[in-house]
Amino acid sequence: MDPQREALLALSLLCEPGNRLVSTELTRRDATDTLQWLLADRDAPASVVARERLAGRSPADLVAEVLTAAHDCHARPITPLDDEWPSRVVDLAELFDETDHYTGPPLCLWARGPMNLAEAVTRSVSIVGARTCTAYGRYAATELAYGLADRDWTVLSGGAYGIDAAAHRGALAAGGPTVCVLAGGIDHVYPSAHDRLFAQIADTGLLISEWPPGASPRRYRFLVRNRVVAALTLGTVVVEAGVRSGARYTARMAAELDRPVMVVPGPITSPASAGVHQLARGPAPVRLVTRAGEIIEDLGPCGTDAGLTHRSPSRPRDRLSPDAVRILDSVPRRSAALPDRIAAQAGVPVEEARRILPGLAVQGFLEDHGGRYRLAIDAPPTSPQPSAEVVS
Repeated sequence: MDPQREALLALSLLCEPGNRLVSTELTRRDATDTLQWLLADRDAPASVVARERLAGRSPADLVAEVLTAAHDCHARPITPLDDEWPSRVVDLAELFDETDHYTGPPLCLWARGPMNLAEAVTRSVSIVGARTCTAYGRYAATELAYGLADRDWTVLSGGAYGIDAAAHRGALAAGGPTVCVLAGGIDHVYPSAHDRLFAQIADTGLLISEWPPGASPRRYRFLVRNRVVAALTLGTVVVEAGVRSGARYTARMAAELDRPVMVVPGPITSPASAGVHQLARGPAPVRLVTRAGEIIEDLGPCGTDAGLTHRSPSRPRDRLSPDAVRILDSVPRRSAALPDRIAAQAGVPVEEARRILPGLAVQGFLEDHGGRYRLAIDAPPTSPQPSAEVVS
């Protein structure tokens, strides 16, 4: 194994994830030198913990031991030296909170599942919220996740009860990708009632964790985990959240990382939405969303440009009317949909959708399957004739 990669793995095993002291040291020296520095310091708390975790073993022996455990549970380590590493998490290095010493970037992520992590999060959105959610919140999270996954967006969440589980299930129902970020080892199913859900995610998407196999979930680890939920994706959606909640912490991290934060409004009488409404009041800028197309729209160029890579540069998106953009963002990629369903997703009248959809198909943005529409797979013609129904 490459010595630098082995040293990164050792550091990730000897320190709690997010340790800012270690991540700062890694900006000054390479991983092998940082490991030597960590073990040589006799008084620093991080060094004391590292020596306790070694328990007389060499770093190489510890790494080999954990790699064996990872192999047994079908997990793999991903480090910043690997092609699968999600580069977006490096933004955590820019955060500084003198009251929180565990906001640094990950040193290693353990993954289980067939997807490539870097590719999975290229077009991704985090959906988070309350564990004790309402039926309204569960419905909203499921619908948003389904709509995003149906457009080939990866839905990322934390696998908890309530909103997290609804988001994962919505993505799975659409046959789309979903990633679950855990607060313990991949071999620890928590909550245990989600063993089947986690198995489904691992079959088609990814389970990931900063903690190695064998690590049990602990209360403080959930907030540490949430910074990764915020950093991995292009934006975060909060469906329901109390005034004091992990979901609000995730939203705060996303805002500090300059990621869009979106919220789903709820009844003013519902305590489950109190935290969401406080987020909407500021001070950080927050957008209200009610459907998947609005989420994609609010992500701006990072969402819309990536979402329609099949289009020709000769026909830029900004030539479309606002209604056409909303309709286009609401058309599924996999299965063709009727105009009334697309109109409902886009929030436009059905007659308007029926008027605009054929024009989008003629322009090459969509495929027309006998009055049902889906996003075009092939690139459209390079010299289209403008349509008065579509072009503003």
